[in-house]
Amino acid sequence: MWIEKTKTGLRLVDRIKVNGTTKRVSVPLEKDTPQARRRATERLLEKSRENTQPITEMRLKEAVEDYLSLKTDCKASTIIDLRNQFKNAYLLLGDPKLGELSAAMLRRAFFKAEKPPQTINRCIRAMRTFCSWCVDMEYLTENPMRNIKPLKEIKAEKSPEELYLEADKLQDLLDHLHDIPYYLTRFLALTGCRIGEALALLPEDIGDKYITINKSFYENSHQVTTPKNSSSIRQVFIQPELREMLNEFLHWRQIDIMAYGIRPKTLFYAHTGGYYRERYYRLLLHPHGVHPHMLRHTHVALLAEQGMTLEAIARRIGHNGTEITRRVYYHVTEKQKEKDECVMASIRIL
Repeated sequence: MWIEKTKTGLRLVDRIKVNGTTKRVSVPLEKDTPQARRRATERLLEKSRENTQPITEMRLKEAVEDYLSLKTDCKASTIIDLRNQFKNAYLLLGDPKLGELSAAMLRRAFFKAEKPPQTINRCIRAMRTFCSWCVDMEYLTENPMRNIKPLKEIKAEKSPEELYLEADKLQDLLDHLHDIPYYLTRFLALTGCRIGEALALLPEDIGDKYITINKSFYENSHQVTTPKNSSSIRQVFIQPELREMLNEFLHWRQIDIMAYGIRPKTLFYAHTGGYYRERYYRLLLHPHGVHPHMLRHTHVALLAEQGMTLEAIARRIGHNGTEITRRVYYHVTEKQKEKDECVMASIRIL
């Protein structure tokens, strides 16, 4: 037995005799310590005893678990997303042996499936990376996904007006909400925070001048993780309108907590005192044709109307200006330009 360092971590490796030929068998090694080596050795010996067959006899699900166990550098939310993608792949492929994975078999499974192209493409991308890893681990001699291209996705692109709410539409929405959903909606529209960032906030993250954004709540795993990317870690300036809203909310929050006799840790909370559920919030917004991320775009639009630059807005909301943000920004500034031209057309200077 020996330890090998791979692109994805460490592995404990051995060779076994199968039908007169020598085959490799290996298991992931968490770290190079006596305890970890002992655990890995036990797994390897068990695998050697039970697996007196070529490595291609390993089942897909077992290999995927091996693959995911080595992704120790990934966020918990990323692993959950990958697991969901592989669950869809299992529905299409079943649990075949690795040796049964062929380009023809995979093409039939993916391209004849009655599932949306987006779902198929997520499976294809996950399986392509996985099969490449299997080649690196010598589970497969070649990648059967190498020449399988994603399906063409036909997306109905939304017009800029559908991506955000005008100020009057935002007020109409607020008029239909109350309690936590009401304050959460105002908060998202006044800060441009992502919903996960808002739900992870603690009262101590609200300072005198800034709100500290350094975490995000991921509902599927019920875990608090780091934000989407490094630029998402930021300090959001508390403008007077936002300070007024926060003071009003914190006063209401104190009364609500006393009334229900709960001790929530988070700024926004469920009536049980736990994390407020994004799923429930989405259900409340859905009848109004709104989803939480629209409130982030609404913040961009409202700031653009006030003349703030795209770069300043991007810094505030925590990214470098995605395509959708640019579309909303330039659409709003064009509308503002048209209004200015209409006013100018009615003015006589001399």
